[in-house]
Amino acid sequence: MTLSKPKIKELVGSYFPDLETKELDIFLSICTYGSKKNKEIILKRGRSDNNLLVLLKGSARAYQINKEGKEITNHLRSEGYIFGEALVFSEDMQNLDVEAIGEVHFLKFDVNQLEELALENPKLMQFYLGFLKEVILTFSHRINTFVAMTPKERYIDLIKWNPKYLKSTFDKHIASFLGVTPLTIHRIKKSRRKPIK
Repeated sequence: MTLSKPKIKELVGSYFPDLETKELDIFLSICTYGSKKNKEIILKRGRSDNNLLVLLKGSARAYQINKEGKEITNHLRSEGYIFGEALVFSEDMQNLDVEAIGEVHFLKFDVNQLEELALENPKLMQFYLGFLKEVILTFSHRINTFVAMTPKERYIDLIKWNPKYLKSTFDKHIASFLGVTPLTIHRIKKSRRKPIK
């Protein structure tokens, strides 16, 4: 299935309602539409571009492989969010692969292009600053969950933070994202289903 241009515009408008028609059209003019199937790589590590994604449908994860060859999920995102690696704001090579979880439809855009357009358009600047603030809040929240919460509390917090993850993301990715084993996720889910006495 391919999303039509009107559908893409409708989705982006619903995800970012503060974007007026003119600014929405300007933003869409720097975006490229794409789709990937489950486990296909959307953005490959080792790149030095400045591309970010708007997830239109589905979910994705960003992961790296540690020294033992184990995949570590750094970020999870579902539809309606901008997604990518923070290193797009630097000159460094990016460390993470971004992989589709199920079928994913997305827009890819160069954040430097958006920044240049935002310098000329106050409403696009508000949009740009809004998503930067959201990224900062998300990273800050993620750090706090690892510092101050137990694995069970992190899982419950993730459900509150974005319940779509449970519908579209595999337990092994959620476990890696939360820094626990899939067995721990299974036990947490089982304990939450038990009736309260």
